[in-house]
Amino acid sequence: MKLTKARQLFEQNDFSLALEILNEYISENSTSAQALLLRGRIHYKRQNWGGAMNDYATVLELEPENSEAKTGLEMAKSILGYFTPDMFNP
Repeated sequence: MKLTKARQLFEQNDFSLALEILNEYISENSTSAQALLLRGRIHYKRQNWGGAMNDYATVLELEPENSEAKTGLEMAKSILGYFTPDMFNP
């Protein structure tokens, strides 16, 4: 039920409330790849690259062949790779 509600909120772009519900759900169901994947998508949309990468990596530990998690992780790494060099070479 919580996962369905979080998914609906995500689709309505209500990321804050969806994230709140997901955090509570994941604390009780830490091996729910679906919940972690959705939370990763929310982090990604909010440009929280570290949070997205952590959730996508956890999904891949649970489901090594999950293509959405693989793609999301690679995209977040790519974005960080693009932004990070400026921090080291001002």
